[in-house]
Amino acid sequence: MGMVGNLSAQITFFQGTFEEALKKAKAEKKDVFVDFYTEWCGPCKVMSQKVFTVPEVGDYFNTHFVSCKLNAEAPEQAELVKKYGVEAFPTMIFVNVKGEVLRVVRGAKAPAALLNEAKMVTGDMLTFEKLYEKSKKEKKNTDLQQELLFRAPEFIATQTGYNRDKWMVRIEALFPEYVKNKKLENMINAEDLYIISMYHNEIKGNDEIFDFLVKNYRKYEEIVGKEKIQDFILGVYNNYIISFCKNGKQDYKKHLERVKGDLQPVYSDISFGSLSAFEAISLLSDGYYSLFRKDINTFFEKMNQYFSGAEKALTVNDYTQPIEDLYTVYRGNLPEGANEKVIVWLDKALQYEMAAQLRTRLLYMLGDCFNATGNPEKAKQSLNQAFVVSSGIEEVELMKQLQNMIQEKLREL
Repeated sequence: MGMVGNLSAQITFFQGTFEEALKKAKAEKKDVFVDFYTEWCGPCKVMSQKVFTVPEVGDYFNTHFVSCKLNAEAPEQAELVKKYGVEAFPTMIFVNVKGEVLRVVRGAKAPAALLNEAKMVTGDMLTFEKLYEKSKKEKKNTDLQQELLFRAPEFIATQTGYNRDKWMVRIEALFPEYVKNKKLENMINAEDLYIISMYHNEIKGNDEIFDFLVKNYRKYEEIVGKEKIQDFILGVYNNYIISFCKNGKQDYKKHLERVKGDLQPVYSDISFGSLSAFEAISLLSDGYYSLFRKDINTFFEKMNQYFSGAEKALTVNDYTQPIEDLYTVYRGNLPEGANEKVIVWLDKALQYEMAAQLRTRLLYMLGDCFNATGNPEKAKQSLNQAFVVSSGIEEVELMKQLQNMIQEKLREL
C-alpha cells in the first residue's frame, strides 16, 4: 500500500483494495471517492490528465476523501461493478465508510463541476434540490436564484423523463422571476449577461431585455468587454432576422432598419469591406430569404455581391456557413448548376488558415462537387488530399471516422 501523486497538486489516489480504502477512510473520518475507469475510455483519460490534476480539486479531495481508481474491466472488480451498477465510463461514486452510496457522477466533468459534486457530498454546498427549496422560502433572494440558474443546465442534464420536464418548467419560470426581482439596471455584469445568454437567447415580440442590452451596449462593453456583448447581441439579432427568412416573411426588411438605428453602435467597428453594415446585412438577408424559398439563382447572386463588396474583411466562415446551409436546405443533393458555383466558394475558403478537421471537411465536399460535375479525377485528387490532411486531426476516433468516409467515397468513384 502506498500513495501516488503530489498532495498539493492533484488528487492522491490510494494504492490498495476498495476494502482497504474503506478502512483507511474510517480511521481518518473521511468518505471514499471511487473512479471507475477503463483503459480504452477517452473521457476517463481526460479526467485523469486534466481534472484530477487541478490543484484546487486535489486539495479539496485529499482533505475530505480517500480516493481510489478501479479498473472496471479487471476481474477482481466485477462484484463492485455489479453492486454499484457501473455501466458507462467514467462512473465516479462517493460512498461512506460502510460502502453506502452518497452520490454518483457519470461522464466526464469540468474541474469546477466535479468540485461542486464533492462539496455537495461534504455539505459545503447545497444540492440543487435543497437549494431550490430554500429559494422557494426566500422568494426575493436573488443570490439563491442566480446560483440556481447557473447550476440548472448541468443538473437538468442528469434528469430523465418526467423529472427532466418538471425541472425545465421550474427553471423557465424562475428566470423571469429573477429578472423581476433583481431589475435589469442591476444586471449589467458578466454573471448576469451569462444568465441572459442561457435563458433569453432569442428576441420575443417587443423584447424588453434585448432592447435594454442594445440601449446599454456601451456600459456592457466597458464592464464585460466588447467581444462578449457584441457577439451576443449580433448572434441573437441575426437569428431573429433568419427566422423571418426561413418562414418566407419579408418582414425581415423592416427589422433590418435597426442596423441603421439603435444597433448602429454594435456594428460600428465591424468591417464589411466597401459595404456599409446595412448593405452587408441586407445582402446576406436577401440571400438567405432566397435560399429558403429555393430561389437558388438569387441566393448565389446576393451572396456573390456580398463576397465581392466585403472581400478584404471576409473570413473562412463567411464561405463555409452558406455552403453548409445550402447543403442542409437541399439535404445534400444540390440542384443543377449549384455544384460549379460551390466549387468556386470552396476554392476561396481553402485559401485561409484553418484546423485540420475543417480543411478535411471542405476537401471532402470539394470532391463531392467535382464528382457531381462529371470530373472524377479531380474528385479523387481532392479526396486523397482530404485523407492526408485528416492525419492532423488530434482526436483519433474522429480522424478514423473521417478517413473511413473518405475511403468509402473513393471506392465509389
